[in-house]
Amino acid sequence: MLTQIEWWGGVIFVLGALTYRMVMGALERPVDGIPWYRLMMHAFFLAPAVLLAGYFYPLTQPALQYGYLVLLAVSLLVVAVMLVQEMTGDSGEGKEEGRSKEPLKEGATAEAEEYEEPGWLMPVVGAIVLYSPVLTACGLASYKAWPMVQRLA
Repeated sequence: MLTQIEWWGGVIFVLGALTYRMVMGALERPVDGIPWYRLMMHAFFLAPAVLLAGYFYPLTQPALQYGYLVLLAVSLLVVAVMLVQEMTGDSGEGKEEGRSKEPLKEGATAEAEEYEEPGWLMPVVGAIVLYSPVLTACGLASYKAWPMVQRLA
């Protein structure tokens, strides 16, 4: 029988996998060059998944503990970078091209011009909802890593 934390960990893992699949499927693949944003998104989702998997195992060897701490640091750095990019809109993917300034045809409406930009709160809420499995995995990993960090000091 699974304990509650194992059950909820499984739910978080499945939600994270679904979010990963949805986000990676929505990203366009560049024709040439290095797909930096796609690589960052892979690291953004996969590093916390490994941390979440490691959360359920005792890390008794010092090498495993140091590896867990390094992976946690990398994961937190990538999460911070991705959230800043999300908030500033500097994702590098799907940049809007300038719209043509052609006059509207007779009877056409200017729906695109009536669209108002949402405030700062909606992108924050969207990022939290979309990336909540990653943030939860990083939070659990930080909770597990805190005693390890205290022993280092």
